[in-house]
Amino acid sequence: MKTLLYQCSSGISGDMNLGAMVALGVDPAALEAELRKLPYKGWSLRFETDSRAGISGTRCDVVLGERGGHDHEHDHDHAHRSFTEIREAIEGSALAVRVKADAVACFRVLAEAEGAVHGIEPEAVQFHEVGAIDSIVDIVGAAVCWDLLGIERLVCSALETGGGTVDCAHGRLPVPAPATVRLLKGVPYRTGGSRFEATTPTGAALLVGKGCEFLVPTEGRLIQSGIGVGRRDTPDLPNVLYVSLIEESSSFSTRSEGLDEDEVFELAANIDDMTGEAIGYLCSRLREAGALDVWQTAAYFKNDRPGCVVHALVEKEEFEYLESVFLLHSRTLGVRRQTWRRGKLKREIQELDTDWGVVRVKLARGPGGLFRHKFEYQDCARIAAETGQSLASVEARLEKLFTRKLDWR
Repeated sequence: MKTLLYQCSSGISGDMNLGAMVALGVDPAALEAELRKLPYKGWSLRFETDSRAGISGTRCDVVLGERGGHDHEHDHDHAHRSFTEIREAIEGSALAVRVKADAVACFRVLAEAEGAVHGIEPEAVQFHEVGAIDSIVDIVGAAVCWDLLGIERLVCSALETGGGTVDCAHGRLPVPAPATVRLLKGVPYRTGGSRFEATTPTGAALLVGKGCEFLVPTEGRLIQSGIGVGRRDTPDLPNVLYVSLIEESSSFSTRSEGLDEDEVFELAANIDDMTGEAIGYLCSRLREAGALDVWQTAAYFKNDRPGCVVHALVEKEEFEYLESVFLLHSRTLGVRRQTWRRGKLKREIQELDTDWGVVRVKLARGPGGLFRHKFEYQDCARIAAETGQSLASVEARLEKLFTRKLDWR
């Protein structure tokens, strides 16, 4: 499994990440060719060797007003763009499906953070600095690089956010900026290592949107390493980003001998303006549409309004369709999305002949001779209804019959 290890002792920003990806081996021409699939003109990428505090690496600059003229409607550096506009531009492009999913996920978590700061829905967020062309290139470019490198997992050993203040469209704010703080909720990080903003909202969104794991062990064969150089040159903290491409060994990956592994999406939305019946109907439609699992968690939202969070676990290939079902049958304005890797016991379905007809049994095998079995609920419920027995009684009788009739080795 190809894993990308981020060592952010000096933080992370979008341009530092692109520089590091090229230093890691991404072809700049291939990266730019993919980015040209976006409906934006008047920019180009420039990569060059630079150094900070004697540490040499690759610096990336997004140069505006070059390559194809300047489109004032789309390419003004300080234009305000909504999350909806950016998402539609990405999803309507010819980029690979995986690239679109990663890029939209990174923008989505950023929109949710900005929306929480300003008290508005994510879909209504108007990006300022992040909506500028260079930041769109940073985020979509990161997704392109992950795809070109075949990255399956991100891990981060440390994250420095910096200190001092930062000037932005909302005035002078403390570091880490409010959106960055929201993005890093639950994430281990340190602050005060420098007097400047070390981790930008864009940098934080890249890690969080891609589902980066923080402070977790990893072990494997080092394939390549690279260093991205940031724009600032300060004496207190070298403005560089270290990345390593690792082929993980099985002992530290999520794979275990005898387990199957896959990757699924979890969709989630906060609901506080729907009746219990309507929420139940939403969950039913999600299951019928192919969700692997659907569940609810109780929650309280703004003004202490009670509600719930509706979650749906879906196959990666089906998340766009399930997301549309989520939006159609609920009142939410946005659906969160994150990726989970799963380790699963190997499973099979066998049929057990009984006096009440065929009963399906789900069998699961694992390492060290582990096995489990479970009778299909619908079959047990049918027998209980037809014979007037309790469900527990039916399952107990099936257990005895199963033990006698199946040679389970």
